[in-house]
Amino acid sequence: MDKVFSTRIDEAVIDEMERITRRLGMTKKRFLEEAIQLQAQRLGAGSGPDVWAETSGAWQRREPPAATVRRARKAFRKAFERRHGSRRK
Repeated sequence: MDKVFSTRIDEAVIDEMERITRRLGMTKKRFLEEAIQLQAQRLGAGSGPDVWAETSGAWQRREPPAATVRRARKAFRKAFERRHGSRRK
């Protein structure tokens, strides 16, 4: 199923795409699809960064989970009290 995709592109790039698609006798849609697929293949071939290696261990913290939860709750409570006022009186 095709979806509509909208973006702002420099006029010079659009002019170049129109010239190329006319020369190749292909639609702009097909041209863009092939360009995206080529970039994806390049990434898959190992020429780009390994996303899994870069994010591996990102979930690991220096503090125990209970301390992270306490900090998050304290920050939320402070923000809530700033916004809604303190309930404790």
